Amino acid sequence: MDSRVSAGRAVSSQKTLVVEKVRPWNDEAERGLAQTFGHDRDLLIAGVNDGSLELFKLWGGAAWMITRMEAGVLTCCCYQGAHVRDAMAAMVAESHRLGLKAIQFYTRRPGLARLLAEFHPEPQETVYRIELHGK
Repeated sequence: MDSRVSAGRAVSSQKTLVVEKVRPWNDEAERGLAQTFGHDRDLLIAGVNDGSLELFKLWGGAAWMITRMEAGVLTCCCYQGAHVRDAMAAMVAESHRLGLKAIQFYTRRPGLARLLAEFHPEPQETVYRIELHGK
């Protein structure tokens, strides 16, 4: 998947996390995640609409994210907006509550690992893409 995490403010907020599950995909979600899409935009939208991916509006639209759970791992496919550290803290707490073994995320921004250093993210893979033209 070519999804991305796009962090907003680096400062942790004191504002209480408000999570709203959203389905189906809508224009507000499109705007809320527009900076995160790679080549898989249509797959992400289809996944949200068919229920294989979950779309969340956080803090009343200050942030948006798409996640999936698979084989004991919570994957954050997309995140755009403010409070990324607070969102990760909430994902860690919820993942512990659910008995999951890990959280992973995709990003084009290596600085995100520094921003989330308190959670000890470790790189797992590098993805390369070869565009095929012709034939």
